Amino acid sequence: STYAPTGTAAGAVRHDADEDGVGGGRVRAEHLQFREPVSGARVSGRPGGHRGREQVAREPDVRPGGGGDAAEAEGGERPAAHRAAAPAGCSARGPGPAGRAGAARSARGDGEEAVVDRILTRKVEESVYGMVRRNEPNPSAAGGVLSGSPLDKNGPPNPAKKGAGSKTVLYDYSNSLLDPDSAVQFRDGVRLGRPLKVNLDRLTYHARRALGRSNLNEAEDLYNRALAVDPTDGRPYIGLSRVVSRRRPTDTDTPARILRRGMRNCPDNAHIPTALAFLEERRGGLSAAEDLFRQALRNSPRHAAAWVGLGQLRTRKLMQGPAAGRACFRAAEAELVKAGEQPSSHVYTAWAGMEYRQAKDYARARELFGLAIRVDPRCSAAWLQLGVMESDRGNYDRAEDCFESILSFDRRNSRALQAYAIMESRNPDGDSRKAIGLFEKALDVNPRDAGVYQAYGLFVADCGDIDGARDLLRRGTLANKKHPAVWQAWGVLETRYGSPEDGRDIFQQGIWVVAQGSGGQSGGRRCTRLWQAWGVLEAAQGEHAAARRCFNRALDADRQNVPAITAWALMEMGLGEVDEARAIFERALRQFPSPLSEGKMALWNAYEAMETKENNASASQAVYNRSIRDSFIQPAQDSLTQPADERASGTEVPPPSKETAEDTDNFQWKVPGEG
Repeated sequence: STYAPTGTAAGAVRHDADEDGVGGGRVRAEHLQFREPVSGARVSGRPGGHRGREQVAREPDVRPGGGGDAAEAEGGERPAAHRAAAPAGCSARGPGPAGRAGAARSARGDGEEAVVDRILTRKVEESVYGMVRRNEPNPSAAGGVLSGSPLDKNGPPNPAKKGAGSKTVLYDYSNSLLDPDSAVQFRDGVRLGRPLKVNLDRLTYHARRALGRSNLNEAEDLYNRALAVDPTDGRPYIGLSRVVSRRRPTDTDTPARILRRGMRNCPDNAHIPTALAFLEERRGGLSAAEDLFRQALRNSPRHAAAWVGLGQLRTRKLMQGPAAGRACFRAAEAELVKAGEQPSSHVYTAWAGMEYRQAKDYARARELFGLAIRVDPRCSAAWLQLGVMESDRGNYDRAEDCFESILSFDRRNSRALQAYAIMESRNPDGDSRKAIGLFEKALDVNPRDAGVYQAYGLFVADCGDIDGARDLLRRGTLANKKHPAVWQAWGVLETRYGSPEDGRDIFQQGIWVVAQGSGGQSGGRRCTRLWQAWGVLEAAQGEHAAARRCFNRALDADRQNVPAITAWALMEMGLGEVDEARAIFERALRQFPSPLSEGKMALWNAYEAMETKENNASASQAVYNRSIRDSFIQPAQDSLTQPADERASGTEVPPPSKETAEDTDNFQWKVPGEG
């Protein structure tokens, strides 16, 4: 038999559009009850208890005192006032065929009658939205929907009196023709499973656009809406952490809490631990950052960003040498091939940058940059780094071709314009006017790029315009107060061409502004270069006690800062404190894990040069022999970067940075005369 609902429109599903149209429509299902007439009763003048196909459901009458639908459910008649108010073309019990045809023609607007097979429509809706009908007796002697009362959201509708012999037809939402992971499913009016992915995609897309326009309030609202739709989607957590970081750059605790909450709700997501790892690396928690990168790779072994982050962390911050980085990049390449995915230009670019800057293997770096460009011909990062490498090698024509390639498809790339200008300023056959024009274009594209101001100011100072350089560096500190390099350049400029007092004031202002909240007295890793430059200034002025304090603060912020270690040791050697200089080198070398890294190699070379300058040939030879032995120590492989067959056999090797972290946790630099 055909059942017509007594409380809502046919299909039992309502589609409500969001107010702003973003995120698609919501599908709301209500737990409805249907009545089956007593067998043999006459309904609408038809025998057998079957309602006519043309009869449609009506919304419940909720007017005060109007018991229209409830009265009809009891077999009664609608009040006379209600019958008189019925529009033309509708009977007292509902719209007739003529009224429906007129409504269809007015809705279509073309004079043709819309023919709707309602039984087929209902069956399609049931199949698509997973509605399964089941007949159950009413839980009490009364049944049906109360006239004029809302449905109970916490369970079945409130019961009312029912006629003898009636029963309830309930809809369950369990199966669907759609993908079970993405189908809209309900049970007792409560939505089950994941919502439609397109709704989340639209919300996060508009949130990213709002964040790109620096509309933080709109972005936060959209991300919160996406989070309410599906708390197991990782994108809103990452977006909200970025909103907080943009709003309060010094606050790193709140973004970390947001990301950790996302990790609890999305335990298999690889993007959230990767984002938290980069945040921990910025905060100085290198061991925690490495653990998070490894967790991301356990969740998704082909996640390229986590492999790149882990490789760069181990080579740049943990000083584990190029071999550790190669292991990560090769593992990323192998996992992508194993997954059947396209090679990543991001992986090849980061790998080439490591070969160029740390391993000094320019041929291999050039080859890897070529692979990245072959994967993505519009990869700006690969073209830019290749151009910088060719410029450093003196291949100015090749470098110019690389920068022009970027500008051919991205004319507003401020980094490319800045690197192009620096290359022009270094080229013996370059044009200074062209370099100045490129710097000005870069500032037009991004007026708040302090790196452009720094490079522009140093170039102008080399040209002899000290006042112009001073003004550019001052503007750079106003454009981005958190940029330590522009503060350092301004302080060094004042030290050389101004007065030492002005240099001290600039270094102190820079440390106050750049200092991180969790950096302690030294201000954190970002202040390292400022403390080192200030120490060099004090040593040049003969204030050796003040210089020692500055160098100590620099190494408290970054224990592996080679310029600060070398400057301090050379100052002590110049004062005749050779034993103290040796102690500084020995303490510093213990902070660098083996094998030989670029920073550790620089320390060995400076140590050997100091002994040679002191005419101590035996000590110099001993230092050289130790450095050679150190270069042959092979790094340990962890379970993520060892070969696949070894991983399959269950071989587990502890992460190499754990021991380093344990050895250096309690280390403190000693200043002579302070105990």
